[in-house]
Amino acid sequence: MELGFIKKVIKVDFDEDDEYITLLSEVAEKYIEAATGKCDYSDPRVRLLALVIITELYEKRSYSVEKAGEKAQYTIRSMISQLQAEEVMSDDA
Repeated sequence: MELGFIKKVIKVDFDEDDEYITLLSEVAEKYIEAATGKCDYSDPRVRLLALVIITELYEKRSYSVEKAGEKAQYTIRSMISQLQAEEVMSDDA
């Protein structure tokens, strides 16, 4: 995803954190890829999931998705589970 779009979503209007936000974007992509086997940004759920992860990590300045807030953890787990189930079903088809 583009840095400018991410910054709009997380409401950052300065450039000092660009490198950090870019790193968080890469982390979110790898997290989704490791959890589901792929990170397909053409799926709006994947884009939203990445934004939830990026936002949570940025706002909490945490280096672990597992330390995300309760609502964010629920969202992350449930979206990952849905994407994993879809991947298994498509492999079986």
